[in-house]
Amino acid sequence: MSVQFAKLVRTGGPDADPSWEDGWRLTADPVTVRGVIWCRRGLADASGRAARASAIAFDHWAAAVEAVWWAVALDDVLYSLHDGRYPESRGNCPDGQAVVGLRWLRHQHAHRIVVTGEGGPKRDFFGETGGPPFFISPSNTWLRRSAIPTAGRQRDQAAEIAYDSHVAGRALEGPVAQALAWFDVVLVAGGLDPTQTMSGSDPTVL
Repeated sequence: MSVQFAKLVRTGGPDADPSWEDGWRLTADPVTVRGVIWCRRGLADASGRAARASAIAFDHWAAAVEAVWWAVALDDVLYSLHDGRYPESRGNCPDGQAVVGLRWLRHQHAHRIVVTGEGGPKRDFFGETGGPPFFISPSNTWLRRSAIPTAGRQRDQAAEIAYDSHVAGRALEGPVAQALAWFDVVLVAGGLDPTQTMSGSDPTVL
């Protein structure tokens, strides 16, 4: 007999805070909570740098790859702090499926040195008559899975489907932003403020 896990809901309408339908709340020691919040903060910071760095291809990709690592680390810890409700709900949410796709991508970064993004050619265009030329920067996107070497790697069909559907071909920062949105929903539903400050009075001291 299959086990039915509680789902994420918004009982007060689309603008209400999410919650678990059985009222479940996250209980963790302060050290773990600080790690979760700082991991989320690392993801948000890297995501912001990726969004701002699209004019420099390396900076764009490097920040996005860093964000992928933060996202998978946060996914791992939230998985461990929840029961089976976490992966089931993640599988039923497009933002959660972006996280699954990023997990597949992180595994490629961990096991091979490969640039996983690409950009189209820059296209010149001109402003008003007599004005200077401008250009549209290429849209740096995650490679299609067929373009990423995976020989000798163990297959993960669910993760591959998630990558193809929610990551491949999209702007580098897009799936990362989706992952951040998913984590914020889960944290709020568990009773945590994702943006809370966990630092002491001296910002130079961990």
